[in-house]
Amino acid sequence: MNIVLLYESEEWSTYALQSRIQEQGISCQLVCMEDGIPWEQFSNCDLVVSRLFASAQFRGHERSLRRMPELIAYLREKQIPMLNPYQAHFYEVSKELSTRVLSEHGLPVPKVYGTFQKRAGIGMEDALNVLPAEMQYPCIIKPNCGGRTTYTYIIHNGKELEDAVLQIPDIEMIVEEYIEPVHGFLTRIEVIGGECRLIVKRSVTENGLSAYHLGSKYQDYPDCSRQIRETSIEAMRILDIRFGSLDVIEYGSHFAIIDVNAVSNASEDNTEMFHFDLMKETAQYITQQYKKYEKEMKQL
Repeated sequence: MNIVLLYESEEWSTYALQSRIQEQGISCQLVCMEDGIPWEQFSNCDLVVSRLFASAQFRGHERSLRRMPELIAYLREKQIPMLNPYQAHFYEVSKELSTRVLSEHGLPVPKVYGTFQKRAGIGMEDALNVLPAEMQYPCIIKPNCGGRTTYTYIIHNGKELEDAVLQIPDIEMIVEEYIEPVHGFLTRIEVIGGECRLIVKRSVTENGLSAYHLGSKYQDYPDCSRQIRETSIEAMRILDIRFGSLDVIEYGSHFAIIDVNAVSNASEDNTEMFHFDLMKETAQYITQQYKKYEKEMKQL
């Protein structure tokens, strides 16, 4: 009986998660999806855990993302459980899909104007013609797969749009309504097992974006509203994401979920910063689910 942990990049968090799982007395083997799919290894495993980030393509790891649909189809056929569940991966790599599904369920999300892909080598006029016709300013343009603010632009006018289009690579981009974080922060919420386990404010930087690698500062947010907490849990339930994170913007008396991640990341210093060990808490949930699956298999 063992767990296979998928990964595509050398992240501290992946090895920390493996270590935390093994501390529970469970075998946990790493599989790098860049190296191919070791079918025999999957045929002998009891649970697969995915640590494939949507931002993989910006590290030259497109092969990992391309291999996932085939692997997921195999796991479905063999009824090998996966955490997060199979569909969660596709929400991870398509912001348009996850936002649309949440909108269809009545949850507060930005309006999506559409997606587009600029072909390499085309001129500005042709590039502008592939943009969604109903796009309005201000808007935000970013990779549909996500990417930790890579190629992410806040657009207020035609000049900023042209500047952004010049830099955008030949990948699918999403255009959304821009919601200004008027309070100067985004709310980051980590949800594990249907509970909000960590809620922090993450500051907005000078360019209007918010990310740890851009220099954003974090602050505890114990008085985050009950409505935001409950809506975040509901969003994860709808997307069947058992552990992951959300980014929320509050404006006036309103709020909107602007991003959902089926794979959460953390650095070693985050653990000390937040007084919260995300990988430990995630490993405990995975272990609980593993033992549940193990018990069910013994009853068959």
